[in-house]
Formats: sequence, structure tokens, C-alpha cells
Amino acid sequence: MATLFFNRLRPAFRHTAFIRLDRDEPIGSQHLSSVLSQLGAREFDPNSPAERLLEVLQDYVCDKAVLIAVDNVWVKGHLDELLPRRFGPGSRVIVTSRASSLPDSDWWSQAHQHLQHHQMDGLVGKAAKQLFRTSANIGLDFQMPCKDLCDAEQALVDACKGLPLALKLSGALLLCDSRNEMRPLNEWKGALEALQRGDNAADSEGALKDILYKTFSTLNLPQQHMFLDV
Repeated sequence: MATLFFNRLRPAFRHTAFIRLDRDEPIGSQHLSSVLSQLGAREFDPNSPAERLLEVLQDYVCDKAVLIAVDNVWVKGHLDELLPRRFGPGSRVIVTSRASSLPDSDWWSQAHQHLQHHQMDGLVGKAAKQLFRTSANIGLDFQMPCKDLCDAEQALVDACKGLPLALKLSGALLLCDSRNEMRPLNEWKGALEALQRGDNAADSEGALKDILYKTFSTLNLPQQHMFLDV
């Protein structure tokens, strides 16, 4: 989502930077050096301490219209360590987070009066089922051959809690074969059990990893070796 908005706004700005944070990685000189380089700054030492690079960044953007996107903010204080307090007129900052509440930071508190907050909603109803069926190669108007399959499909869609990636992966697990025949009921129930392990299918990062691993386990060994970090 951050990439989408960033790419839409980017043509209107001369100075732009996009950075995606890792949940467990502290902000360091490499992050600030990346932002400075992307914005077009040249006269700085990338090996300087992060505090010094933040000062350089502040001086660089104070009189420029810049576009900065910070994706995947989780940790309190990351915004304080990465973003300056003042920007030139016309600047825009995009901040995205999967956390249930807004990041708690001095930067956020100071900028809050100038911010627009958008809560992304999950897919519901017909839209959720449509994405699931498309991923499973099932026609949107197809009638399930029995009530058990119909109930299993609805339970799977509900268990995904509107998360598009979960709907796509779950549908892909039950992809119709080359003869366009439905997967047996026990495979549908197995996919549902995989989603229901844990408390909620879309409310935690761990649950999403369960979904991804379920997909990974369907690959053959050479294909699994392509994903060495899994």
C-alpha cells in the first residue's frame, strides 16, 4: 500500500525516498544514509553516527518539498530516529504500520495535527469469496456439489478474516486440477484446520506465517530449496 501511494505521488516531487523497516531491526546509519542518498544529498559521510546523519537530513529537507515513505513501522521511537521534525513547504510523509494502534512517538505526536489517518479494511462478503474462488480456479457462479463443500468454503473465507493474502493462498491450496475437478472434502477441511490453528487467521503475524508455511509445504523439494530463508 505504501508503494502504491508513493508511486502515485512520486512524479510531483523532485526529492523522494522510500524505506521499509524490519520489525526487529533498530534504526541505524544505513537507514538514514539510504534516505539521504535517495533524496539526492551527496555531501555526507555514510559512516557517521545515526544521530549526526539525522541532523544532516534535517538541514537538507528544511527548505525542500520532499516525499518520504516509511513502510512497516512497528517499534516505538523508529519515527523519532528516522524522520526530521521540519520539512519544506509542500512536503509529504507516508507512514504505514500493521500495528493495531498508531506508533507512539514524539514525532507522531508533533505531526498528528497535520496527518490524515486511513484504516485499511479487509475484504468482506462477495469480494472475499470472489478473490478466494479466483485463486482456486473456481467459477464465480459455480454451485458447490454438496452442502459440506459449501460450508467448508464459507468457513475458509471467514477464517481468512478479510486478509487478501490469506484468501489468495488458501484458494491456491485448493486449486482445481487440470481436469477442473474439485479437490476432495478432506483437503478443504485440512486447509481450514491450518487456518484455524492459533486463535485468529489474520490477527497476528504468526498466524500469517502459518498460512505461508502451509503453502510452502505443498512445494516439491527442489522448489523448497529456492526459499532458503523459510
